Amino acid sequence: MLRIAAGFLLALAHGVSAAPPVEQLIEAHELICDFYNVKDWAAAEARFALHDRSDMLMVIENIQEDPDSARVTDSTATATRKLRRYVGETGVHFVEDRDGSVIVTTIVACEGWKKKRGHDVCVRYSAMNSWLFGVNVQRDPDDAIRRAAASYRGVCELWNPD
Repeated sequence: MLRIAAGFLLALAHGVSAAPPVEQLIEAHELICDFYNVKDWAAAEARFALHDRSDMLMVIENIQEDPDSARVTDSTATATRKLRRYVGETGVHFVEDRDGSVIVTTIVACEGWKKKRGHDVCVRYSAMNSWLFGVNVQRDPDDAIRRAAASYRGVCELWNPD
């Protein structure tokens, strides 16, 4: 995960494309994410490696070609909510509109691969989750994420890796 965090920071600093191909996420169809309320990637990596209980569990489901198809359920709310997907240089952003603010879950980069039907498939992604106010994420999600501090850092894995 440190390697991913370093790559992510480098991508933010230099505008290098670190985003995973959106086609991988569409093929996965569903992700389950563990997020930790930590200030840096090293702390998130340590908690994940120790199988520490996450601060927020999230399921992103129904990821399809239509950027408005995805939905989210997480341990901080009771209902399933709609997401809008944006693909940028810093990652694939899933945006939930909330009366004057947005919650953005960004799938940053692949950090775990396996063979599936004869080709390599990403099964674990580094991810971050941020709650933003007064920012037009829909116009430029990469810029919004560059300026925001992550509320949570963690990983998203395929719901069904097989």
